[in-house]
Amino acid sequence: MSIVRSCVSGQIHACDRDIGRLMTSKQPIRPDRINDGRRFGRHGDAAYDLLRRLEPGLCLDVGAAIGRATRRILNANPASRVIAFEPFAGNHPHFANNVGDDPRVALRRVAVADRRGTEHFFVPKIMTEDGAGWAKALLGYSSMGHLSTDRSRANATVDVVRLDDEVNERVRLLKIDVQGGELRVLKGASRLMRDAAIDLIHIEFNGSLRVLRFLRAHGYVLFDGAYMAWATGRYFRNWLRPRHDRIIPDWETVLEGPSSMGAKIYFAWPPIPSRRYAPYCAWFWATRLLRSGLQTDLLCVHENCLRDFLEKVAMDGS
Repeated sequence: MSIVRSCVSGQIHACDRDIGRLMTSKQPIRPDRINDGRRFGRHGDAAYDLLRRLEPGLCLDVGAAIGRATRRILNANPASRVIAFEPFAGNHPHFANNVGDDPRVALRRVAVADRRGTEHFFVPKIMTEDGAGWAKALLGYSSMGHLSTDRSRANATVDVVRLDDEVNERVRLLKIDVQGGELRVLKGASRLMRDAAIDLIHIEFNGSLRVLRFLRAHGYVLFDGAYMAWATGRYFRNWLRPRHDRIIPDWETVLEGPSSMGAKIYFAWPPIPSRRYAPYCAWFWATRLLRSGLQTDLLCVHENCLRDFLEKVAMDGS
């Protein structure tokens, strides 16, 4: 059975004990915790690779920036369609360069949150001619813009929409990268989530327990991805090191290099003492405070689709 047919016909949520019996690799899947995403791949783009194995559908790229995620989605699943949302004008020319006039893509030049209207927008850093990083040639680009309630810091005013008002069909994948505004995006998609109309959510995570509980309350089972880490002076092994020589803890590192804006970053798998939501978030914040900068992307699978999703991934990955 396809994931789409499974989601449409499966109106009754799978109960927690049934989800717990689902297996990939040797670890049971638990709905009450962050599951180990290494079962899908150890690198940072494993979630996009999974799209190759799924049937096409509508995908939403919220916080599209210059269209890299949009392009990854279409490269992985060429028969899908993408609605991209990006409010920052400095990114729009670069999005056009990456995506062109692809008929599968529609760009909405708006921000996404939990209300309609206009709001202040703050961009703390924009790429200039003396910039560094893999995006140094993209003048005017920024990956750091976000909605702000502080009018004195705002660079612009942008239009804001809710996904519930924008979309009236089933969504295969919702990708969210909005620099701290993730919960507002989710709340603005409450109808879609309540109706189990979003199969997969790929969301940047920065330690919010409220985000985890909101996702679980709407029927999602969560998997982590490779953790993006960066060295900080707060880590005791860096106290006497010059800035250029700072390190992260001895974690399983799968990739390292410059970020889009030039900072050195790592993708790694740290040891996690507990994956239950509350202690996981406590560990997350303690690590950010004392050891390393840290964030990850969560892959969230609706429980109506979970069994079929895992069977499809296991079958095509064998």
